[in-house]
Amino acid sequence: MWWRCGHGQWETLPDALTNPADHDAWYARDEERRHRREEAKQRRQQEWAAERERWSQEPDPEPESTPEAAPCERCKGPITGPPGYDLEFVPPEDGRYCPVCPTGLCQHPTLRETLFGRRQRSK
Repeated sequence: MWWRCGHGQWETLPDALTNPADHDAWYARDEERRHRREEAKQRRQQEWAAERERWSQEPDPEPESTPEAAPCERCKGPITGPPGYDLEFVPPEDGRYCPVCPTGLCQHPTLRETLFGRRQRSK
C-alpha cells in the first residue's frame, strides 16, 4: 500500500504509479465519451425509424373542406362574379362584393348628405 501525496486514500503500487491526468487516461475518457455518443446516435436513429414506420402505417388525413364563400352582399351572386366573367378582374379584398358590384360603391356622400341624409328626388 502506498500513500500518494494529494490523494486521500491508500493506493496499491500500480495505481499509485499510474497518473490519471496523463494522455492514456484522457484517451480512455475520450473513448468512453465516443462510445456513449454512438449509443445515443443509434438510439435516436431507432426512434426515428420507429416514428417513420408509425407514420407510414397511419392513413392520410382527410383534406379539410374549403369553407363556402359568402354571396355578394348586393346582388347575392357568387363572390367570384357571374359565370363566364373574365377572371382578370378579381374580387375586392374585403370579400363582401363580387367584381361587378363595387362600381357603384365609390360614390362617397357629400357633407350635406352626411348631415341631413339623402334628399328624395321629385319627378
